Amino acid sequence: MASLDTIVIGAGWSGAVAARHLAQSGYKVLVLEARERIGGRARTYTEGTHVPVDLGCSFIHGYKEGNPTKLIAKELGVASAESRIGVDVMKPSESVIYGANGLLDVSAATDLRERLGRAHAAARNTALNSTSLTPSPTASLSASFFDSSSALSTSLTPSTATAFARTLEVPFGAVLEQVSLRWTGWEDAFAGSDGAPQGGFQPLVGRVFTAATQTGNTQTHLGESVLQIQEEQSGVNVSTVKGVYRATTVICTVPLGVLKRDAAKLFEPKLPVRRMETIQSTHVGILEKLVLTYTDAWWPNASSVGSFTFLPARASTDDPTTAEEVLSSSTLVVASFAGPSLPRQHPTLLFYLSPTPALGLARFSLEEVTDAAHAFLVSRFQVDAQPAAPTNSVMTDWHKDPLALGATTTPSIIGEGRSPLDFAELAKPLWGGRLGFAGEHTEMNHRGSVAGAVISGLREAERVNLLLEKLAGA
Repeated sequence: MASLDTIVIGAGWSGAVAARHLAQSGYKVLVLEARERIGGRARTYTEGTHVPVDLGCSFIHGYKEGNPTKLIAKELGVASAESRIGVDVMKPSESVIYGANGLLDVSAATDLRERLGRAHAAARNTALNSTSLTPSPTASLSASFFDSSSALSTSLTPSTATAFARTLEVPFGAVLEQVSLRWTGWEDAFAGSDGAPQGGFQPLVGRVFTAATQTGNTQTHLGESVLQIQEEQSGVNVSTVKGVYRATTVICTVPLGVLKRDAAKLFEPKLPVRRMETIQSTHVGILEKLVLTYTDAWWPNASSVGSFTFLPARASTDDPTTAEEVLSSSTLVVASFAGPSLPRQHPTLLFYLSPTPALGLARFSLEEVTDAAHAFLVSRFQVDAQPAAPTNSVMTDWHKDPLALGATTTPSIIGEGRSPLDFAELAKPLWGGRLGFAGEHTEMNHRGSVAGAVISGLREAERVNLLLEKLAGA
């Protein structure tokens, strides 16, 4: 192949945005993707479902509050009269909490939410306004939450309140004992309204690549794993399982979990010691999804409730022997697609699995987990008639996927030297700017989100654009 301007490694959100931006600027771009599909951690599942369900990224957070993904969705939403992708803005819906003995009344549920809010606000205040050297780098969010004087611990039922606090481990992708107290509340991420692309995220990423390809300046190779990225005097060589390609620049969007495994052998010359230390020390979180598809919405208040929180009904064990033990000893958040949040209601339940239940359930087969999850729901909902089993189920394993090795990065974790600057370090270009990095793990304020991937892709594309202009004029 003739010399290229840029090679983009990875066909997820950041790679798609970077490739499109550079291609529209007139540069020749090659995208190399190890998977046999585009999307990366945007994976839309359709087998046996009523409507497509996203198993990776699911929402455009802050849809009305400035998330740049909205502009992409609006621009590429209508490709033809026959193919339309719009965005549904989530509507408010009821959320209920089940304790060990059944549904909590409104006052008890409200008290739990208010106490968690106060505990979180107190932790943020400690992080922002401490007048001494505390909190130390090793102080965790759990230390603040579960302190004897906290709003959670002073509840009439402190064990229930502390269990409810574990719901935060879903968006964090980490247990509270890992999350740094010092940096609590530091991020300025998009929040507020949530948008859900009709048809799922993966087709929308596909539209971005289609737009790049239609310029005539972009090629995408699927199923082509990169073996090495090598600096040359006036460019870079990228060796893959199928050949060697040369370009002036390269943008690496390889997920952080994979960089942890491969960075030492992937780059020649090797990355600086400080960069390698940051890669190894920045935390990749665990968040899995379990989806159960039913013929009918048999659970209570299905038409009005959009989310169920189940608090543990038994104490946890270090070595659970059944999937049911894992589920019944965990704090679980379950979304119902039969509720009014989205316009196309369907009888589907989605478990968000934070690190503890995700790792526990990973020991069992999908059949075992599905049977246990159905039995768990029947028991906790306390329904009179035995509902039919799910017609279909799927559970993700991003933490074991060799091309992901985790969901997304977490907030800054405890440890000497750890801070949000780690994400800035991961974003810094090397080799005189010829080697760039993009992906959610390279954005300080928007790590762990589609916004982070999109913003990083635009950032690197603009930087490379300026570099190529400079080199062309040299």
